[in-house]
Amino acid sequence: MSVYAYRRGSIFWALTLITVGGLFLYQNFNPVVHPWQILAKFWPVLIIFWGLSKLIDYIQAQAHPETAPPSLFSGSEVILLLLILVLGTVVSRLVLRPWHEWPRAMGINVDDEDFAGLFLNSFTYTKTVSIAVKPQPRLVLANRRGDVEVSAANRSDIEAVVKETIRAENDAEAKKLSDQLKYEIVEQAGHYQFQSNLDSLPNSGRAVRVDVTLNVPVATSAEIKTQRGEVSLEGLHGDQTLTANHGDLRVSQVEGLIRAHKSGGMTEIRDVKGNVELEGRGQDVEISGVTGTVTVNGEYPGTVQFRNITQTLRFTSSRTDLTVQKLKGQLNMEMGSLEASGVEGPFEISTREKDISLTGFNHSVKIADTNGSINLRTAVAPTHPIEVDSKKGEIELTLPPSSSFVIEATSRHGEVESDFSAPTLKITTEGEAPSITGSYGKGGPSIRLITEYGTVRLAREGGEVPAPKAPKAPKAPSVPAEPSSESEESF
Repeated sequence: MSVYAYRRGSIFWALTLITVGGLFLYQNFNPVVHPWQILAKFWPVLIIFWGLSKLIDYIQAQAHPETAPPSLFSGSEVILLLLILVLGTVVSRLVLRPWHEWPRAMGINVDDEDFAGLFLNSFTYTKTVSIAVKPQPRLVLANRRGDVEVSAANRSDIEAVVKETIRAENDAEAKKLSDQLKYEIVEQAGHYQFQSNLDSLPNSGRAVRVDVTLNVPVATSAEIKTQRGEVSLEGLHGDQTLTANHGDLRVSQVEGLIRAHKSGGMTEIRDVKGNVELEGRGQDVEISGVTGTVTVNGEYPGTVQFRNITQTLRFTSSRTDLTVQKLKGQLNMEMGSLEASGVEGPFEISTREKDISLTGFNHSVKIADTNGSINLRTAVAPTHPIEVDSKKGEIELTLPPSSSFVIEATSRHGEVESDFSAPTLKITTEGEAPSITGSYGKGGPSIRLITEYGTVRLAREGGEVPAPKAPKAPKAPSVPAEPSSESEESF
């Protein structure tokens, strides 16, 4: 019985080795035959014949009931089957696709140029083109692969310095491709467009990277788009439309509107006299020194920083809706935290899963957070409403001793603490919903602090505030005491 089962498996694998070996042997006599391509196409036949072998074993075991039937699959055979499936899939995707499509076939998002660099040499060439332009020109450029840098100067023409990086086996092939590449700046439909014949090259120019440095007049507005590469723009006066799908974006010292779209990489925008609009997705974002409004819409899981935004800052993502006015300080935001200081205008945010720290605010505050601790601190007595609603997390509000306010603070399943005390301030620490209600001082804005789970703390800057003393009653006229034989001692 055991000998029979062993022979069945031995015959199957022996025939497999004979077949594969025969293919590679036949290639030595007939180079037209490609064994790897045959194996890549027909490797599932191996599993089919293996299954047929198992079926034959089962049928013959049924015909011999006196023998123990073999198991359908042993543990080692299951592992071997999985290994064959993985290796067969890998071989098919590598062999049956062109080499420049291998990374995409394996699910790897790598540019063809980068992958080709593993096997080819790199050669660099530089060319320059220019054109005289009218005042306040509009520049249009779309670069599929390579960086674009735009710098302003006192000039009346647009000059493009092009750096070609060509991947090839030798210098002759690279020089041939470079000679075929042509660039020009043409005027059409009221704008100036930089263009090339890159797409007409073999393989649509995948082996060529084009980095463009543009020197333009100061009063230039630009429409720049890169598929894979960085965009850098400095010193222009005019509205700018910028797209960097897979690369960093840097903008500085611009007067005008900035419209930017990102699909990856970091974004840095500084010193803009105008508005900034950013949408898409990417990594880190840093925007500072903007005299107008800033609007950011998209997903940016890295570090998001804002500094010195004169007017309104608006940030919207799938988990956060933030509006800040007059940010004289800075605001740093990450996936699980937000820290802001120097906010002179209203501050409003609706978010989830985020710890929030706000210091030095001078206006109204409205916060809604589903899960996170919230810490608010100001050195100036509040004059505008403060409202915090947290589903789960601690809330701490620190105010100066001179503050006046009307408060409603509740922790439904937690505790409340207060450094402030007054006859008009009621602090309830027992029961299902501890609370702080009432007023302190004369008038003042309303404060509402609500959390489901966590501690609500009303803190005083510098320590506990003593309860206001009741006014002293006027002294009664003194009456001479009667003489006593015993002296009295005060305690």
